[in-house]
Amino acid sequence: MATKIFLDTNIILDLLDQERPFAKESEILFGLIDNGTIQAYFSESVITTTDYVLTKKFTGIQRAGIVTDLLRLLTIIACTNSIVQNALLKNETDLEDAILYELALTEKLDYFISNDKQALKKLSTKKLPVVSTKDFLKIIHAR
Repeated sequence: MATKIFLDTNIILDLLDQERPFAKESEILFGLIDNGTIQAYFSESVITTTDYVLTKKFTGIQRAGIVTDLLRLLTIIACTNSIVQNALLKNETDLEDAILYELALTEKLDYFISNDKQALKKLSTKKLPVVSTKDFLKIIHAR
């Protein structure tokens, strides 16, 4: 059975911008997703945030193509009232991160991948560890 992961927005941005520090790791990660070794998930807010950031570099048609490609590779997890309520109970200063983490918990995913681990450090548990792309690739290659 494939490892199931949640992708934070920064992982997708790393893939799409070769000037970002973790671009190569994201490219390798997406290769594993594309070949079926890993099942990857994200949220509609990750799509909209990614699209917004990409408005500086890509046209609307190009961004639509990028989102279409992402939808081919990744599965969207729908957000519900109970997910938001659970995120609020965590009393985090960053509601967006808490919601994304709750989405991944709800789907019983194996890892939450983010290169902004500091922001998510308080949320990380043994049940759903938050790891960087680089650390995740080490875990996968050790198997």
